[in-house]
Amino acid sequence: MTVPDSIFENLCDLISSGTVQAGQRLPSERQLASTLGVSRTSIREALRTLETLGLTQTRLGSGSYLRENVASLSHYFVRKQTPKSYELNELVEARTSLECEVVSLATRRVTEKSKEALKALLDHQAALEDADGFLKADFAFHELIARISGNFFLLEMLKTVRELMLEFNREVIKRPDQRLVALRHHQRIYRAICEEDPDLARLAMSRHLKNILGKEKPKTGRD
Repeated sequence: MTVPDSIFENLCDLISSGTVQAGQRLPSERQLASTLGVSRTSIREALRTLETLGLTQTRLGSGSYLRENVASLSHYFVRKQTPKSYELNELVEARTSLECEVVSLATRRVTEKSKEALKALLDHQAALEDADGFLKADFAFHELIARISGNFFLLEMLKTVRELMLEFNREVIKRPDQRLVALRHHQRIYRAICEEDPDLARLAMSRHLKNILGKEKPKTGRD
């Protein structure tokens, strides 16, 4: 475990033990560095991770604060580690339930401008050749759908699940033809959203996420 990872775990312990309550300010970088015997640079990196996971927010000139709506979930969600193999089914199941609801909401709240933004993202993703860039564009597509849904708590939940599955997704994208398969799934999801059909959108999203575990072998043509 790296120094920042070790600090991150210590900060998570502060949160899960209730030492820091919802809405409360975390100890300052100077205090944490002194208490843990590490550099302020390492503390800063660990604090950035907490903010990326949506657990804290930084207030300029004031410090880092624990968000109001995530404190009770922190002990379960903030584990910064690659999921074990027996956890993957649970994570994909949770993500499927979450994103099927998100995409269903998106079909009811989508605008013409949002449809154009989704299409632009798809075109951008199709032009990418490197795996890391493709993976970032992949999540940007899912994130935009969550934003279209209008439920930003669901968006934060999606970011958390994505963080837990990140390393696994990096392996999935290396499969032969996986980028092409993922892009075709995205196109089906996009069409369902444009048609404002919640049932079709749920089905397309479910098939897309089942593909992550190799449970769905999509057709090569348009269906």
